[in-house]
Amino acid sequence: MSRRHAGLATLFAVLTLLAIASLVLLAASRQLVLIHANAQNQHRYHQALDNAEEGLRQGSQALANGQPLPADNDRFSLAQQAVPPDRMRLRSTGNYDGHRVTVQRDFLQSGNQSGSSSALTLVGNLDLSGAINLIGDKPVEMTVDGTVTLSGSVDGIATLQSTGDIIVTGSQTINTLYANGNIELGNGRYQTVKALGNLTLRGDAAIGALARVNGKAAFLSSPGVAQAVARAEVKGDVDIAMGGARFGQLDAEGKVDIRQIGALDALRAEGHLSVQGWGAPIAATVAGAASYNAGNPDIRIAFQPGLKLNLQPVPPLEVKRPRLDAYDYRGQAHYVFTHAADGGVRVTVRKIHGLADGEYRLGRDPDNRRPNYLCRAADANGVCRAPATLICKGHSPQNDCFAGSRPGQWKLDGVTFAPGVLWFDGDLEVGNGTYHNTFIANGSIATSGQHVSYAVNYAGAVGICANADFPSLYPEDDCRGGTFKGRPVGNAVLLAGGYVDKRFHGGDITLGSSSRVFGNVWAGNQLFSSGSTTIHGYVSALAQAGGQGARPHQWGASTTIDLRGLPDSFRPDGPPDNGGGGGQSGGGRFKALPYSWMDT
Repeated sequence: MSRRHAGLATLFAVLTLLAIASLVLLAASRQLVLIHANAQNQHRYHQALDNAEEGLRQGSQALANGQPLPADNDRFSLAQQAVPPDRMRLRSTGNYDGHRVTVQRDFLQSGNQSGSSSALTLVGNLDLSGAINLIGDKPVEMTVDGTVTLSGSVDGIATLQSTGDIIVTGSQTINTLYANGNIELGNGRYQTVKALGNLTLRGDAAIGALARVNGKAAFLSSPGVAQAVARAEVKGDVDIAMGGARFGQLDAEGKVDIRQIGALDALRAEGHLSVQGWGAPIAATVAGAASYNAGNPDIRIAFQPGLKLNLQPVPPLEVKRPRLDAYDYRGQAHYVFTHAADGGVRVTVRKIHGLADGEYRLGRDPDNRRPNYLCRAADANGVCRAPATLICKGHSPQNDCFAGSRPGQWKLDGVTFAPGVLWFDGDLEVGNGTYHNTFIANGSIATSGQHVSYAVNYAGAVGICANADFPSLYPEDDCRGGTFKGRPVGNAVLLAGGYVDKRFHGGDITLGSSSRVFGNVWAGNQLFSSGSTTIHGYVSALAQAGGQGARPHQWGASTTIDLRGLPDSFRPDGPPDNGGGGGQSGGGRFKALPYSWMDT
């Protein structure tokens, strides 16, 4: 080959290499432009979302205080829509650099419905190794003023909120978790998880919508779902070791350490990013430095010095502790049972059709000597002086419904009792039978045998005003002109515990195996279940006899809370008040429904 031909070949080779290099540089620049554009779009979206949530927060506070909504501004605009019969929907649209994001939340008008939307309200720590099954027509909450440890299962609860930690090892399906402390999830499926402390995911746990964390987060789970975590906002540091699991979007104000992951769709971090090993597909925007395998073309890093995420913190959960005292309801009872100094049973009657108000004795019929009769006076043998009125039907006419009772210890076992609110001085054990009563004791209450009881408001007109066993003995303040008019105290089927000299006594409620109660169960201290128990109402256990070192609520049995088909006369979310009124706050205030948050 001549020198001239050799020179031309060399020149052609050089030009070819330069063309190839130009194409590579052009493709790389286009990729960087695309990454930058995506990062900018994500930044605009999140800023618009932050503005929308700020508007929702201010609007929620205004509705809760009965005030008008804040005026529209360049960051957000608010709109409200009435949702019959008693709800309000608040929409907040956030704006940022041409992007618009709308979030919404539903509220309950407190003037129409007092009380709590929590089907389970517990004060003190909860150690649940059994099963709680809630069946209802609408989502409800479980609120624990303490730490929650779930090794059993909770089914049917939309929101579990705790003022302490939430530690889950059993398989759960809960829409929302909210904790003032740390959240540790070893299993289960969740939509929204919010923690003021740290968050740890292990095992098979997955979050389908949003994780918002004030502290640190460790994502160590490897569930077999499309995304182990759809989206997370973490104000602290993040540790990820999820094997081949996929992660959606992650925003972190701290550093991010990725040891193993299947893919991370979008990452924004103010701190240092570290990707160990070869890595997996990751698209990230970071404000600081990044260490990763630059030879992996699937790891795309865009640097944005000065990036500030300003993530919305999780606000603390504030739980108002109820105060329950049986003595507050003594004046609302229709029958008050105490023991007289001579050992006999004294019954104070109030507002019962067919009986004058006042003090009676429990004794035997003067004609046939059968038990379970009320009379004004009885002889030394407990035989009534006429007239006498039957108030309880035993398993046989000769059966004494109160056999085995003694001062401070009441035993009620029969077929049924005259309808109304019953108040007992001491502990109460209610055995077999079907009752249309609200049972209140200043001590503790236990059920046994095949026990069935209906709260006054649950029983309604048929069980209270037109009771087939006691048609002429009905409470006049609940039955007016042939129409049932319930009172708040009638929402409770069992209510236990009272204060004496500022010290709480009793308050434990023990539901025997196969017991069925229709109404709210209010334990001033703790609730125990022997299993196969069904409650058609809300449950509260308030640990008022506790103090430092109080034992946790330990539930190892199976309990079902069935809220389907509740009668109109019964309001499970309206706790009994201590004044006989409606117990409602007015002023057009609204209470947020926690499960209703939605990014639209």
